[in-house]
Amino acid sequence: MIPDESDAGKCFGTPRATLVCLLRRLADDLENVGGIESAIPEVAINSWSLASRRVPCLLGRTLAHPKIQDGKTAASSELFYLDRDRGIARTLSRWYRLGSQVEFDHWQGRLPPTFDD
Repeated sequence: MIPDESDAGKCFGTPRATLVCLLRRLADDLENVGGIESAIPEVAINSWSLASRRVPCLLGRTLAHPKIQDGKTAASSELFYLDRDRGIARTLSRWYRLGSQVEFDHWQGRLPPTFDD
């Protein structure tokens, strides 16, 4: 496939500057993951399971997400950090506070998820 002019300066469909900013924020968060106790993530995901969409991700019902309605099923962006003991996860886009975990089979046959961006 030959990219057209609309793809110029984009990485996987994302403007390069946006992707660089997201990755820098991710790197900063991963470097400082020990300090997350004082800043519990606002966005939560319940009935979550570890899933994959060519990359590891979370699949579940979101709460307090800035773009997805509360309770709506969603698949996160790429998962970079998961700490079940502390109940937190970091995707490319944001931190998640983990609610109850379910087996992946829970989602079989359900409506397609909304993907986080």
